[in-house]
Amino acid sequence: QVSQNELDWFHQDSEAQMKKWQQEKKENRENLKTLRGTAKKHSDTNERYLKTIEDKEKQYNGCLNTFLETSNKFANEKGKLEELIKKSQGDSQECEKRAVNAEVSVLQTWKETETWKLKGSIAKAEGNLRMLKALS
Repeated sequence: QVSQNELDWFHQDSEAQMKKWQQEKKENRENLKTLRGTAKKHSDTNERYLKTIEDKEKQYNGCLNTFLETSNKFANEKGKLEELIKKSQGDSQECEKRAVNAEVSVLQTWKETETWKLKGSIAKAEGNLRMLKALS
């Protein structure tokens, strides 16, 4: 009978132990289910953030490429304009030289014309003097 009592205690003890383990198993399953749900939420959030980052990166790269193209375009235009300015300055200096030369040429022609007029007047005056000397 002692053995039967011990056997009953053992059965009671093992049943209590089994109920305890089943309860722990149930709690562990619920915790696992909750953890899986949390992991899924974090995974979904992570994927959303990755997609947002990729979209922003594409947008950034597009803007960067547009900026670089525009910058290069303006740099090329600036170079062309600087070249045109240098050429225009050279042309302007050349025109100034030609204008000065033309003005000098006009003044020399005017000087020569006036000199010829004066020489003509001198010759006329000398002719008149000779005429006066001859008459006197």
